[in-house]
Amino acid sequence: MLDEIIKTMRGFMALFRPGFNQPWTIMLPLLVMALVWALLRGFALPEREAFMTAFVAAMGLRMTMRAGGTITTLQDKVSNRRALGLALLLAPAALALLIWKGEPLWCQRFLSVYFGVYACLYLLDVIDGRHDMVLHLLPDDRPRGANPMMSRVLAIFYMTLVLLNETLIHQASLSLWLIYFGLLPVLLRRLLLAVVRTVDVAYGKGYGRM
Repeated sequence: MLDEIIKTMRGFMALFRPGFNQPWTIMLPLLVMALVWALLRGFALPEREAFMTAFVAAMGLRMTMRAGGTITTLQDKVSNRRALGLALLLAPAALALLIWKGEPLWCQRFLSVYFGVYACLYLLDVIDGRHDMVLHLLPDDRPRGANPMMSRVLAIFYMTLVLLNETLIHQASLSLWLIYFGLLPVLLRRLLLAVVRTVDVAYGKGYGRM
């Protein structure tokens, strides 16, 4: 039994390795955030102001780095220019709201709302028997028959992220939460890759077929 458990764990860990290539630039927001936080705290700036400055700096850099890819994706999927403009304004508008409020809790809860929206969209797909989110966001070369199970798994996955973020908000310090937030892009993509491959492998073995 122990051998089977070890073999299963090795198989799951192997799902993280192949096919995962990330540019080093994905870590830039974390580095900027850590530098800003350390400098401001070193100059005895209050924790709240240091948090807001570091968070806004990291978010602004992340939005700038992702702007080109976001525009290209939206242009491929949104034909209406007004809808495209509205979509492009949503992220800066949300950041402006967080700056205006100037409250760290709002920034932390923003992440919960973000994950909650994804969870709701996948859950709606499950309820309606559709798989629009999976079809739009995941690679086309996957087995299409795994999509029903994938929608359910990803709905639970994002609900779990909401609970994790809320737990960190209540239990962790602002500095620890910032580290989590900075590492999240890398961790999230690794976890998503592992989850997708796990579901596809399970479907291939017949576990997910009706």
